[in-house]
Amino acid sequence: MKMNISLVWMAAICLLISGCSNYRELNELGVIIAMGVDQNDDPKQPYRVTYQVISPSGLSQTSTSGGQSLAVINYTITGKTILETLGKSASVIPRENNTTHLSLIIIGEKLARNNLDLIFDGLDRGKYSRGSIPIFIARGKTAKDVLGVIEPLETTPGKNIISTTQNNQKLYGSSSEVLAYEIISSLLSEGKDASLPGISISNDSQKAKQTENLETTNPTTIKVKGLAIFRKGKLVRWLDGETARAAQFVTSKVKNTPVVLPCERGNVTINTIGVKSKMLTAIHHEKPVIHTDINVMGELLETSCEINLSDPRVLKKFEKKMENVLKKQIKRTISITQKEKSDIFGFGDALSRTNPVYWRQNKKNWDNLYSDAQVSLKVHVDIINSGLRMEPYESK
Repeated sequence: MKMNISLVWMAAICLLISGCSNYRELNELGVIIAMGVDQNDDPKQPYRVTYQVISPSGLSQTSTSGGQSLAVINYTITGKTILETLGKSASVIPRENNTTHLSLIIIGEKLARNNLDLIFDGLDRGKYSRGSIPIFIARGKTAKDVLGVIEPLETTPGKNIISTTQNNQKLYGSSSEVLAYEIISSLLSEGKDASLPGISISNDSQKAKQTENLETTNPTTIKVKGLAIFRKGKLVRWLDGETARAAQFVTSKVKNTPVVLPCERGNVTINTIGVKSKMLTAIHHEKPVIHTDINVMGELLETSCEINLSDPRVLKKFEKKMENVLKKQIKRTISITQKEKSDIFGFGDALSRTNPVYWRQNKKNWDNLYSDAQVSLKVHVDIINSGLRMEPYESK
């Protein structure tokens, strides 16, 4: 009996010891929360990677000296591959690297215009990789520049980028988060090209990378800027404003967005509260035909026109106006992608499911077929609410 009790105690001690075998103190770890990948000018070291590491002391309000301390520190490494730079970073980061909290990856525009395939091969294959990391393109800037901005409202640039993108998707809809596994899927697909949100620097100045940026009411900030469209893994063009938003309508990624319609002596603003799109493909005379049906639900939230909103005929009139406006914007966006031979919507994937035989015979020529494909677009709008007032405010 005593022997059995002794064995139990020994087993418990072993479990406790093994449970703490990989324990690390926070001050022993270099927690990497963001990564920026740029093209390096040296062809022998083609990648320049910036690792943003949490500074535990900087997360407090003040440093030990009483001054303002930064929440993150950036380390930039060059190498032949991305994973090599991670290994080489051990020579400059004074703590054991930890990528389990990596929350976003930024890719410089110059590198994105060359090729994304090799970047994501390492990220997908590496044992430290995660498919849920958001990916962004630094537009007109390097990823290093963007990660170097000292954010006035958020503790880190990464948190600001993610929050701003999510706000844009909720309230305007010109961009949305794209996760690593989604971009990898697009790069591997033969019937869909990649698209990624762009970010840039607003009100850029020398103070952007200094704590002085926190001491002004007009600071340098990071902003969402456009949608990058790719063809065979290479960035070919940017979509902006209404054309970028129209792309999100096609893929049902728009949540809430204001659509402004002209009326006599003013404008009407209708806010979408639901978008659902459906893509269908067919073959006509050996050529693909693309059908896109988009249903939009909206609320009339603002008007400066003298109209009677209690009259259902008035709402029907604005439903038709909104359908025509959206149809024009979406057609223009699809036309741009056809010109660039970039099927960011996945019409090719839809075709492979509905017409597998035709797809197998023509998938290698899909970029040209998509460029010449006939597009049929239907947009249906339902305005379900016109607010609490039936009449606009009248000028006195």
